[in-house]
Amino acid sequence: MDKPSSPKKLPLFWKIVLVLLGLAAAASLAAFTWYQVQKDKPISERLDLPTEIINEEAGLEEGTEVAGEILPTVPVIAEGIKVTPSSPPVCGKDNEWMVLAVGIDYRGQDYLYGLADVIRVVRIDFTKPQVNIVPIPRNVLVSPPPRLDVEGDMLLNQAYLFGTEGMGHYSGSGYGAGSLAETIYYSFGVRSDQYVVVDFRAFVKFIDMIGGIEVDLPEYVDNSPDSYFPAGKQTLNGTQALELARIRRKYSDVYRINNQTIVLKGVFDRLKNPAVITRLPQIYDTMVVSALTDLTPEKISTLFCLLEKIDSSDLNFYEPPVELLAQDAVFIPNMNQEMIIYHWDQEFIDWLHRSIWESK
Repeated sequence: MDKPSSPKKLPLFWKIVLVLLGLAAAASLAAFTWYQVQKDKPISERLDLPTEIINEEAGLEEGTEVAGEILPTVPVIAEGIKVTPSSPPVCGKDNEWMVLAVGIDYRGQDYLYGLADVIRVVRIDFTKPQVNIVPIPRNVLVSPPPRLDVEGDMLLNQAYLFGTEGMGHYSGSGYGAGSLAETIYYSFGVRSDQYVVVDFRAFVKFIDMIGGIEVDLPEYVDNSPDSYFPAGKQTLNGTQALELARIRRKYSDVYRINNQTIVLKGVFDRLKNPAVITRLPQIYDTMVVSALTDLTPEKISTLFCLLEKIDSSDLNFYEPPVELLAQDAVFIPNMNQEMIIYHWDQEFIDWLHRSIWESK
């Protein structure tokens, strides 16, 4: 009687292959599970803005004098600005986002402090799609909202500083970003859903990671003896792009905003470059630890999707009309000195809302 044949043994090579396949499957499952858990988790602390806040001081009639200062009028949002979308979103689940984008002047490693050097309200319409990028000058004079413990009026860029973890004057969430977002809502009636904050170090790193940007200056920009930018097309590295975005020694804050817009357009054009698009996941992994944002991984992937759907004509950059801002020198209590500021009124608020909601 024949003996039963013993099972054939797999060669060592196939054993190794099966083990590797098993490990790959386990890793894929772990990665999928991690993404499912983390996709809706904000990278930094969420905003918790009040559902409705009213600046009662600003509710006085225009021109009313209190303690020798002219107070602005109450924020009034014009009716009929919002339009019900007629199309579904091209990316993600939401029809629109309101994002507060902030660049701060802090050079440390921990975001403990910083003044808001760049302030933009960005409305992303995922149904058209369209992106409106609206600046608010950093030295407009504002009053602190109830949850920001600051004495007297302040410059808008200070609203970020006093809310930072290092200063600790804000009782809401989101630290400096939350404090600034709430101040903007309190003063101008513009409510943000999300925020992104980048410091100097992160900005320079990002520009260098995408290989620099090309800008086309309509005229030369002279910041001698520190820097000089000739008119025309030129490629800037991270340090140069930061310098151009911050120049103001010989220019107004509105002129500085215009230079920042040129830099932002250069960034967008560079991000549309196929060589950069293929590196976006790597750039994201590096930059996500260098910035503050309450966006989730899923929402960031929605932005990557949108980047493929839009071109430069879908980005609308706005400039604050100088005639709506009255320059003045005002004593700022928290600094114990006189500062150059901008006064504003209901006309500026109307411009802000029209620009945010304009549909092209």
